[in-house]
Amino acid sequence: MKKLKVAPLLLLFFIVTTYSQDFDFNTQLIPESLKKNANSVVRFENVSIEIVSQRQLIITYESAITIYNKLADKFADITIHYDKGRSINNLSTFIYDANGKEIKKIKKNDYKDYSAYDGISLFNDGRLIHYNHTPISYPYTVYNKYQIKSSNTAFIPSWILNGSYYQGVQNAFFEIKYPSEITLIKSEKHFDGYEIKKTEENGLVSYQIKDIEAFKRESYAPSLYEYLPFVKFGINKFNLEGVDGEASNWKEFGKWYYDNLLQGVLELPDGTKQHIKSITSVVDDPIEKAKIVYEFVQNKVRYISVQVGIGGFQPTNATEVDKLGYGDCKGLTNYTAALLKEIGIEAYHTLIYGSEKRNLDKDVASAQGNHMILYLPISNQDIWLECTSQKHPFGQIGSFTDDRDALVIKPSGGEIMHTKIYEPEENLQLTKGNYEISEKGGLSANVSIESLGTQYDSHMFKYDGESPKNLDLLFKKYLSNINNIKFSKIEVLNNKKELKFQEELDFTATNYATNTGSQLLIPLNAFNKNSYVPKRIRDRKMPINISRGFVDVDEVKIELPANMKIEFVPENIQIENKFGSYTLELEKTANSTFMYKRKLQMNGGQFPKEEYDSYRNFWKEIRKNDNAKIVLTK
Repeated sequence: MKKLKVAPLLLLFFIVTTYSQDFDFNTQLIPESLKKNANSVVRFENVSIEIVSQRQLIITYESAITIYNKLADKFADITIHYDKGRSINNLSTFIYDANGKEIKKIKKNDYKDYSAYDGISLFNDGRLIHYNHTPISYPYTVYNKYQIKSSNTAFIPSWILNGSYYQGVQNAFFEIKYPSEITLIKSEKHFDGYEIKKTEENGLVSYQIKDIEAFKRESYAPSLYEYLPFVKFGINKFNLEGVDGEASNWKEFGKWYYDNLLQGVLELPDGTKQHIKSITSVVDDPIEKAKIVYEFVQNKVRYISVQVGIGGFQPTNATEVDKLGYGDCKGLTNYTAALLKEIGIEAYHTLIYGSEKRNLDKDVASAQGNHMILYLPISNQDIWLECTSQKHPFGQIGSFTDDRDALVIKPSGGEIMHTKIYEPEENLQLTKGNYEISEKGGLSANVSIESLGTQYDSHMFKYDGESPKNLDLLFKKYLSNINNIKFSKIEVLNNKKELKFQEELDFTATNYATNTGSQLLIPLNAFNKNSYVPKRIRDRKMPINISRGFVDVDEVKIELPANMKIEFVPENIQIENKFGSYTLELEKTANSTFMYKRKLQMNGGQFPKEEYDSYRNFWKEIRKNDNAKIVLTK
């Protein structure tokens, strides 16, 4: 799923205009506290933004970063984007050794110039220059300075303290200047606990922060956007690829977007109008009509990105998508909306951040988001459609766009709405099967797995459309707790009608049970065994963030060798806490037959950092009980 073309998040800052030769980049001058846990230290990382007018923006970047090891070499990989509305000027790049001695001056001609083609865009007028330094020793420092002039004032760079783990920050300063006829809109978040020097006066706002120690990456930590100081900016009068706009709030921004970018692109050819009316006339329920339209779109068109001029933001005309049979997220969303409009069903284009959970900032109306989906308020339901996917069922958005604030664009204006939240029981994996154990410990099994909600997504993306050879390898990995597997049946089905992904497996395996000579040790959980335990973290800094809950239900019939004696059977287990619950039940149904039932529920949410050990211990209990064994004797 390709994203909308947006300017990259700018993590650079500005102090004063100077020359690289005036700096002392000796690494001995870096405070020891900033080196702790650091693969790199930002000596300064600065940006100065001048909004000259509604149609002109000048950004001056200056940064210096000391790199201690190969894990931070990516910061010597410099990429700067440009296009017909965005130019690069006054580029200077220098490399210094550990003593602060200049070892390399990089000229603009040393940068390679490339198309910004991403491999899936049919059209893309963006370009970039790139330079990658190969170090001969560590540490070394990269100094970089350049200026950007842009006519696209719809995108004002955000300020974030630091966008990387394992990186200290020695000095950071950010500044915006703007004329009196323009209103600057800003949203400041997560300033508590940081000493940030802020200056604000007519036509100017600036922020400065110093001596920030490196953050270690922690399992289940929230996104950097959720706990680092962050400021989002917008202006009330802006320009987007030659189209002027004016908006002080989301309602006004949505109205501008609809009037200028959507209103003229919803027309369809007469033949398509008649066809869509005909195929939907067989049902009366509006949801069923919408399903027919969605299936029609999935069968007719495919996804290809478009990143040219205003086309990076405005949907391709529905007539053009109908004719060509392809479009990007905006074009396919618009095409679906046009078809639904033709049969009298309301559908609204929606700007959103796709992939990692991230909300549009409610407090700043500006060009945000990197993806577009469709919203249907239909039969007293809120239905969200992912129009780029040919695999998803109707109304299944999954983990790509679930549970986040998005901008729904209506003819009357924009409205911030929250997309579907999948409750743990909706993210269900149901495993049913049986297995038989031989006297020598061999296994003969069949199992069916059904996955729903976000678990549907994870199974579908892994298995749907794969070759038999790849499926064999993938399911051996899935059942990695069983050695020597030989599959006699592997069938997968993307059951869009019932909103579930289905898998059917038949297989055998030698030496599944451990034969000690006098005993046979049989692991109970053959099909969904957990071996995961979160990493131990001493002195945790961040809260525990579990983005989504889920439920696994397993029901398995176990047949044991009839001529062996049962020496030990695990007791039933029930665990329940704020993080979720776990139950294990083993019921004897005949002399040598048991029914094994297991249910694991994990709850989503955010929990205090002090409870991380309790959360980790919960996983340890799950692993221990998933390793439970029946013991037989001869």
